[in-house]
Amino acid sequence: MIRILHIIPQLSGAGPTRSLLAAIKYARQPNLPQQHRVITLESQAYPIALISAKRLGVTVIRQPNPSTLNAEIENADIVQVHFWNHPRLYELLQKDLPPNRLLLWLKIVGHQPPQIVSPELVKLADLLVPTSPETLKLPVMRNYATSVVPGIADFERLHQISLLPHSGFNVGYIGTTNFSKMHPQYISMHAGLNIPDLQVIVCGGKNPELEQQAQEYGIIEKFQFRGYVENIKTVLAQLDVFGYPLCAETYATSEKSLQEAMYAGIPPVVFPYGGVKHIVEDGKTGLLVSSLEAYQKAITYLYNHPQERQRLGKNARQFIQSNFSPEKAVTQLATLYNQLLTQPKHQRKLSGFSATPAQKFIFSLGTTAEEFAQSYQDDNLDILLAADQKIASASTLLAQGEGGVVQYRNYYPNDCFLRFWSGLILHKQGKKQSAIAEWQAAIKLGFPHPRIHDYLAQAV
Repeated sequence: MIRILHIIPQLSGAGPTRSLLAAIKYARQPNLPQQHRVITLESQAYPIALISAKRLGVTVIRQPNPSTLNAEIENADIVQVHFWNHPRLYELLQKDLPPNRLLLWLKIVGHQPPQIVSPELVKLADLLVPTSPETLKLPVMRNYATSVVPGIADFERLHQISLLPHSGFNVGYIGTTNFSKMHPQYISMHAGLNIPDLQVIVCGGKNPELEQQAQEYGIIEKFQFRGYVENIKTVLAQLDVFGYPLCAETYATSEKSLQEAMYAGIPPVVFPYGGVKHIVEDGKTGLLVSSLEAYQKAITYLYNHPQERQRLGKNARQFIQSNFSPEKAVTQLATLYNQLLTQPKHQRKLSGFSATPAQKFIFSLGTTAEEFAQSYQDDNLDILLAADQKIASASTLLAQGEGGVVQYRNYYPNDCFLRFWSGLILHKQGKKQSAIAEWQAAIKLGFPHPRIHDYLAQAV
């Protein structure tokens, strides 16, 4: 029996958690003698995920104390970290942990800050396992021999799905609805569609900005904002097209929502960003587009050509069944586990991970987004001001997404530089009072450079 300890930042309703639970579920086969335990680094957990874990008979330990954490690592044959840039994960990897065999299952492409695969991570792990072929293109992965094991979707919840007759033309989106993942022009893309019976069904966390934009465009009646939906089968069964435009900076890899839509036989329309282009083949299993106008043309084309929708949807389903089988993925993982077992356990610690929270954030960015390092320690005023300006204009992902400035600022609220950078971003967004509050907090926390007083004076 191979004892596998999974470590994940949080147990949520999002893709990494669903992939983790699906991996455990489909590994419950007689020929795969495995025992799985889960540690979450945050105490809060999505109730349905906890219920699912309980049904699988899996022990979930939430935010363990150091002695419990060390005991679990000592008892495990393999420690499998479900990795993306998260301050709790980086804190874990810098600890003096007991000897272990470490597998990092990457839930990021690793090419865009703040979600970076650094040389230090490659050196740290016994085995790095990407979830998208796109990761293998990174310079840091050159000459690194490894298998790609995509994130696992549980297709059983779509068992015997069939598309139901319905009124109107339904374009669906299921997934994260903030603009660190979703394309920022999502609403305007659909506002420009000349389809009289169009209904756009959006499922995912609430984003008030989406509804506000739909109101401003005068097309709120064309949208259904349903929030988080657990039973996606009922949604997918009524879709004609899966419109899944992600932002250019996305770190998406194997996208469970996209897999599920294609498995249901729904043709997708997507941008070729992140790992998405390795899932959808243009003109065969869906349509790839590169602009707002091309997206609108693709949706309109599929509206006018129902037989093409049927052909693409059929091909999409066959492709997912052949290439994203859960059974195939857990077999791949089992092979990797057996390879790791031939190696001895050893101690490891993430090298170069610095002391202050701001330095930790800078470290997590690897060699990208050097403006943060410049803003932190450069002596040249012109360089400092240019770096600050660049930080103020950071992408939504780098500013507010997972692993971004705001997440690190919230996790380390007593770091003066993280508060300073948060203020720069807020001021650029026109949120002057919030920016002032951040800069005042930074000063109280000991921000060392006088330029912050100039920023304050300009904001008042």
